[in-house]
Amino acid sequence: MSRPSGLARAAAMAAVAALLLSGCGSRLPERDFSGAAPAPGSPSTASAPITVGIVTSLSSLLGTDTFSGPLYGAEAFFRALNASGGLNGSQIKVVTCDDSGSGSGNQTCVHQLIDQDHVVALVATSALDYAGAPYVSSQGVPDVGGEPIGTAYDQYQHLYAINGSSEPRDGRSVGWNGTEYQTTEVYRYFRQKLGLHSAAVISYNQADSARYAAQLVQGLKAEGYQVLNETVDFALPNFGAVAAGMKAQGTQLLLDAMDTRGNVALCQAMTGAGVSVAAKVTNVQNWSAQTGSDYGGVPGCLNALWVTSGSRNYEDVRYPAVAAFRAAMRRYFPDREAKLSQWELEGYAAAQWFTDAAASCGATVDRACVDAFMQRPQPYDAHGLLIPADFVPTPPPTGPQHACLDVARWQNGGWVTQVPDMNTNCFEVPALPFRP
Repeated sequence: MSRPSGLARAAAMAAVAALLLSGCGSRLPERDFSGAAPAPGSPSTASAPITVGIVTSLSSLLGTDTFSGPLYGAEAFFRALNASGGLNGSQIKVVTCDDSGSGSGNQTCVHQLIDQDHVVALVATSALDYAGAPYVSSQGVPDVGGEPIGTAYDQYQHLYAINGSSEPRDGRSVGWNGTEYQTTEVYRYFRQKLGLHSAAVISYNQADSARYAAQLVQGLKAEGYQVLNETVDFALPNFGAVAAGMKAQGTQLLLDAMDTRGNVALCQAMTGAGVSVAAKVTNVQNWSAQTGSDYGGVPGCLNALWVTSGSRNYEDVRYPAVAAFRAAMRRYFPDREAKLSQWELEGYAAAQWFTDAAASCGATVDRACVDAFMQRPQPYDAHGLLIPADFVPTPPPTGPQHACLDVARWQNGGWVTQVPDMNTNCFEVPALPFRP
């Protein structure tokens, strides 16, 4: 079922803004992501390669690890698929393009992939500045399973974010005439399942961070929490004062709109002030195997870390699709084991989504057929990797919305699923309007 989008995308924007402020230096790519130019051809026949493109902000100022997860996951899926014979006898030809995190670079990538490489679709896009989105949409090129970092996936037709959408996406405005909605299942989960009632939201004095924090506060208050809302100066944050405020309030639930550096500094201040929380909730962008090293010096926070998403925990190999993802990553990218992330699993799910769409086309795979599959009313779950999602537009949401989520917690050196099944861990929650 599709549901109002907004919170996940806002979290990504806030995390990116925080990283930009921190001035992370770029690093050399860990491998060559360039792809050999395929022979032009869209549509593709069963005997010819099926060409797809992947745009990634790989060499951005934020470093090669920030946006590369979906690319690795999608490439692992396609390599495994090709090794097993491909799709109906056709190999998947993957052409990658690094847009360097700039709008002009993104437009160059989009034009190269569409005009020169004649891709059938884009898959698992993770772009810091998706300036090429209007062109992708105007050419009717389906963009399957992208990560919604900006607002493009909330505005343009033929762009299909990994989490689904019920927005009109008519190209004229974001959301419903400029208004988007967030649902409150995350806050409801911690209130009902853990009995929490007091929360703190910490953000930087920066626009995207502040906007995301305002959404968190709005949602928490709608769920009946007592909320402490603290803003710190990015250059000279007074986390000691924040920790003191949390202690006075008796904070049980901690959410933030900061980067890892700021989170660790806050956790250090909390340790010094004798403050502990029942749950510190991070977002899907920070759901990775590196969490243990990131928070190794602040065990109090590490042991309280929780995360939520609309996709299956990448460590939960009880599920065959997750086990297949892990096997493909070990085979094709063994050096990524210590850097695995939820975004890699979502890139893998995006590649699965495209493959199922292409399989529905029969002998002739073209953009229109893939696009029709993406627009069908039946919800899609990527063989159990995603909470079922669709792209059927609806009027602006009113009344309670049915929303489900996966939940994991950092325990014993890894992320452990905390719910019996994400597809049944569901709530009837309000949809709260906001302007992005």
